[in-house]
Amino acid sequence: MSFEELENQIKETIHTKGLQPVPQFMTKVVQLFDTFDVRFGVMIVGPTGGGKTTCYEVLSESMTSLRREKHSKDIRYQIVRKEVLNPKSINMGELYGEVNPIS
Repeated sequence: MSFEELENQIKETIHTKGLQPVPQFMTKVVQLFDTFDVRFGVMIVGPTGGGKTTCYEVLSESMTSLRREKHSKDIRYQIVRKEVLNPKSINMGELYGEVNPIS
């Protein structure tokens, strides 16, 4: 599957944020997209300053732009709304999901 349209938009988004399109970072953004394409939930972990927030922000802005402004025909590109929450504010089942043994 080709990611050319997404990669071009990622590069454009990176430039609008005043960043440099480092190939390794762009690869990470595409990998995050690919992971979201097959999973409902994703946890991004890594060291402070490792680019976690920038990675998901670039991806969300790129997907939103492809849908809203570029009118991409690829249905995987949707308008993204982000919600940040404190994981300590909910219980483990709400955070990770749980199975009800009765049902």
